[in-house]
Amino acid sequence: MRGFIHTILALIAVAGFATASFAQNNDKLVQVTGVVRMQDTSDVIPYMGIYVKNSGVGTLSSENGLFSLLAYKGDTLVFSRVGFKPRELVIPANWDKNFYTTTQYFVQDTFVLNEFVVRSYMTADEFDYAMRYKEYDPDLNAAIKENTSRDVITMMMRNMPSSSGDGAALLQRQQSYNNSYYGQQAPIGLFNPFKWADFYKSVQRGDYRKKKN
Repeated sequence: MRGFIHTILALIAVAGFATASFAQNNDKLVQVTGVVRMQDTSDVIPYMGIYVKNSGVGTLSSENGLFSLLAYKGDTLVFSRVGFKPRELVIPANWDKNFYTTTQYFVQDTFVLNEFVVRSYMTADEFDYAMRYKEYDPDLNAAIKENTSRDVITMMMRNMPSSSGDGAALLQRQQSYNNSYYGQQAPIGLFNPFKWADFYKSVQRGDYRKKKN
């Protein structure tokens, strides 16, 4: 019986530690909201990817250039979209509020491609003949085979980071879970009386006694 009481006290201590850790982590969270605009015209930029660096959390700006996501104080936000120079924003680690508002301005990133000529085949037979018998640069042919091999594609799939869409979906799932328990702590099994009843019955049955060989 004494061992059972010690177990109960230890579980209560663990529950208190978990509650304190939960409150401390909540204090580090910050809701980041803002708008992204073009620097020269101040027009909003829709569908820009915003994600927390070295994390799977991210989102996309709306059609009006607005965005909102949860992050921790001290995190670095990365803004990226094709056609604009990417930039980073560091949330101050000593920020004393749980919300952070910002307006980010971006410069268009222009680049020039080398000239190339596109030629079409007149008939499907000409195209088929070219694909079958035309001689290509051996080094280029070897590079194509290597880059499209099953092993290389599998490695790329495993190491490819999450896209902005994946990050946005993850963020929505996290926000949905957090909103379910808004204003209260998420349930902990230690405070469930039915779990305690099952645990007490298992102790009475001797489920945790050492079995003799």
